[in-house]
Amino acid sequence: MQSYLWGMVQVSADCQRFQNTPTGTFIIVLLLSFLSSCKEKPGTDSTIQKSFPTDSIQPAAVLSVYDQALLWAEKGDSRVLSLCDSLLHAPDKQTGAAPYYYLGIYYAEIKDTVKSLALFDKTIVADYTFLEAYIEKAALLLAQKKSAAARKELELLRAVAPSYAPCHYWIAKVAAHEQKNELALVHYKLALSLDSTLQEARYAIRELEK
Repeated sequence: MQSYLWGMVQVSADCQRFQNTPTGTFIIVLLLSFLSSCKEKPGTDSTIQKSFPTDSIQPAAVLSVYDQALLWAEKGDSRVLSLCDSLLHAPDKQTGAAPYYYLGIYYAEIKDTVKSLALFDKTIVADYTFLEAYIEKAALLLAQKKSAAARKELELLRAVAPSYAPCHYWIAKVAAHEQKNELALVHYKLALSLDSTLQEARYAIRELEK
């Protein structure tokens, strides 16, 4: 299952979670360590081994740690737990909020909503500009039919990033859930005006205007 961001569309590679990534020798050592552990465990995913052989690892591969964390999180793969723990205990302390976010995605995938919500809260406390965490939390709350709580979360996000298209898209989804179709239409259109590639908003507008 992919994360809820953008209405179940895969998160783009340039979003907030890739900012403030750890740098230098430590992260390369971390990646090498996980490559080694993957080789030792039968039945584990060999994709990362093929893509990043240990004898040719380069600093440019640093982001692969974050790519792998998200991939494991979205698959409900428990290997993300130890990877995120390593990131959170990095000596350079530059990993920011990203590990909490990945753990939130993981726990959402395995249906532990309580832990998932708590981890998205931790993400926001660690970095209040980590926009995707608000979206994921609001989506989980809406899935539980807690529309008022989801709306509150999205209003906090709107205060932080008023021109963030996914925020308006999800405000519209909450409004539609509450049968406030006129309000939903306003925010779907606003989301589309901010990001013309947001096809989910376009489809929703068509449905509401029928």
